[in-house]
Amino acid sequence: MSVLEARGISVVRGGRRILHDVGLRIESGAVTALAGPNGSGKSTLLRALAGIWTVSEGSVVLDEVPLQARSRRDVASRIAFVAQDIRIDFAFTVAEIVAMGRYPHRGRFDREAAADRQAVDEAMEWCGIASLRGRCANTLSGGERQRVVIARGLAVQPDFILLDEPTANLDIEHAIRILDLCAALARAGKSIVVATHDLNAVARYTSRAALIDSGRIAYCGTRAEVVNSQTLEKVFQVRAERLLSADGSPVYMFHRKDT
Repeated sequence: MSVLEARGISVVRGGRRILHDVGLRIESGAVTALAGPNGSGKSTLLRALAGIWTVSEGSVVLDEVPLQARSRRDVASRIAFVAQDIRIDFAFTVAEIVAMGRYPHRGRFDREAAADRQAVDEAMEWCGIASLRGRCANTLSGGERQRVVIARGLAVQPDFILLDEPTANLDIEHAIRILDLCAALARAGKSIVVATHDLNAVARYTSRAALIDSGRIAYCGTRAEVVNSQTLEKVFQVRAERLLSADGSPVYMFHRKDT
């Protein structure tokens, strides 16, 4: 079982300390949510876990080896990061976009091998976009593009997939498709980390969660331990009313504290 862990990390960028002494352990086979107010440090933590942004203090460790002691190719082959900005400005086909995920496994000028083609095909099947493989990616809907970039990350065949606001700006159907995909990938043994503002999605789809407040981990643990009316009220400064859906999943309604 692979483990990705932030050990007392702080991140300073542009002279501003964004994360403060953050510790977080991510294990395989779970969907872990990072939630918190705007500017709390969710995206910064994802980038630090992916090795994209350098930590100022502490270390990010993959299977007991610090990321800075690994080659960039090694890190990229184990950890896939899917950014929130999914603009596709060039006329690549869907298959070409997904195939870019194989770059960490090939030299710059190596030709595509059978293993690469199989990984691409499997990633597109997982994401339900096999029928789109020949489409020009910049003609797709927002939900389709999101599944394409997730498939590109999945084609890496990583142990960890880190997603920054994967359902932002999507309609309800496409958002549910993405969340169902994350849950299915976790059941298949992948470790999924999702930074999100959708607290009801956290309450329904994740198994572990961390609430981040002003660059620090305020609460971390199982979904039931972390996502409840008391913790949400403290972190988000609102009243959180807990209801139950027809299938027994918790649903939260939020109110200003002065109402």
